[in-house]
Amino acid sequence: MSRWTAYVDESEPARHDDPGVYLLAAALVEQAQHESLTTAVRSWCLPGQRKLHWHNESAERRAQLATAVAEFDVLHLVVVRLGGLDGERSERRRRLCLQRLLAELEQTGIDHVVLEARQRKQNLADQQLLAAMRAQKRLTSALRMDHVSGPNEPVLALADIVCGAVTADRGGHSDYLQTLKPLVTLHTLHATDQV
Repeated sequence: MSRWTAYVDESEPARHDDPGVYLLAAALVEQAQHESLTTAVRSWCLPGQRKLHWHNESAERRAQLATAVAEFDVLHLVVVRLGGLDGERSERRRRLCLQRLLAELEQTGIDHVVLEARQRKQNLADQQLLAAMRAQKRLTSALRMDHVSGPNEPVLALADIVCGAVTADRGGHSDYLQTLKPLVTLHTLHATDQV
């Protein structure tokens, strides 16, 4: 039986560019693909780059990266939260996106989620959310979650690239997302949605 892992990264556009928006993207990877994807992502890095990061890339490189990701048979799930309330903290927006993302991932049969590691306290908050969702019976599976540093897990770059393409699309630059669109499922949350 095939095992699937969701590799997850986030994006929070600058408040003046796209106020109150937070995104989480997940690349859904079959275990048998992991090695070839790791090799590919490492080959996309420029000399001296420890990891790919959309934010640091030129427009030309972004187009190349979107095209490279689109060549792989990897589906991507993206949750976008719009219209954060005044004074709403990033961690609340992340939590709301992660709740929806975990529920969607469980429905697709994903049993392992790998998120890019942040600070220890923030990683713990993600784990506590997973435990709370299980306790509330909002998740029924034994979904496992790990946090790994970006340089140690190159496949996380796929989610970073998809986040970047969605963010660019929201800013009026649709070419990157158009390249990826057949592979991306987008879920939008509004601040007024019930949680």
